[in-house]
Amino acid sequence: MIIDASSLDLSKDWRAFDAEEYIDRSRAGAPVTPLRPSYGLDTDITLRRGISKKMVNQLKRTQKHVADSREKTVEPALRKIRDAAEALNLPQETVEDAATLYRMAARAGLVKGRSMDAMVAATIYAACRRTDVPRTLEEVSQYFSLEEKEVGRSFRFLFRKLGIKIPPPKPENFVYLICSKLNLPEEIATQAIRIIRIARENGATMGREPVGVAAAAVYMACQEFGIHRTQRELAQAANVTEVTVRNRYKELINKARKKWLEELSEEKIKMIKERISSKMGTSSES
Repeated sequence: MIIDASSLDLSKDWRAFDAEEYIDRSRAGAPVTPLRPSYGLDTDITLRRGISKKMVNQLKRTQKHVADSREKTVEPALRKIRDAAEALNLPQETVEDAATLYRMAARAGLVKGRSMDAMVAATIYAACRRTDVPRTLEEVSQYFSLEEKEVGRSFRFLFRKLGIKIPPPKPENFVYLICSKLNLPEEIATQAIRIIRIARENGATMGREPVGVAAAAVYMACQEFGIHRTQRELAQAANVTEVTVRNRYKELINKARKKWLEELSEEKIKMIKERISSKMGTSSES
């Protein structure tokens, strides 16, 4: 009876008896990533045993001379992308997508003669849209101390010239972010997303700022389940005006509230209220 066949041996084919020997013999490097110069495949020349300092300096000068000029061009932008990603708390998938988009733009000659900050901001915002990360154009623009109009122009220029598809932002993507800022329970976020789904079916989200719709949906869920949050608090959490929250809330009342409550039985509403009350009570005690 054959238990296993053609299995792969993933262990090292060498041994090391101290740290220095391990470094000498190891051949694996960092993963390939568009965030690093030369995708992380560049050679790092350092002073090692058996190599003189003069030789190391000569090798570094040679490496600098033969380095790909395009990599030299994108390297400052990649640093800015990494710094912005850390400040904006972006996931790795989004950061790498932003780096890939910038490389595509550089390869197509679209960044020459344009503001690097504006192009970097545009690729970051585009990457957020493509990976469903809730960051507004205003947030990205503020980090780079740029006007929204300037970043917006660069963003539209990019996806028009590159021919890439960038989906519109979804209100649902902003719900958990708003709830997190206001310390609201998950039940509120879940119900707000249900409200948005119904509103979309009835055409209430079309042409509306997604984050404003999200704020209004969270406000409606809070109102229904007895959590006191003002429209001003929702507006601040969503970084929109109170007027926006108020107007979107009125539209949701007209086009989503009735169907939303019909989908929830009285027993379900009572159960959700009890769960929320229990969580909010525990939260206030702590």
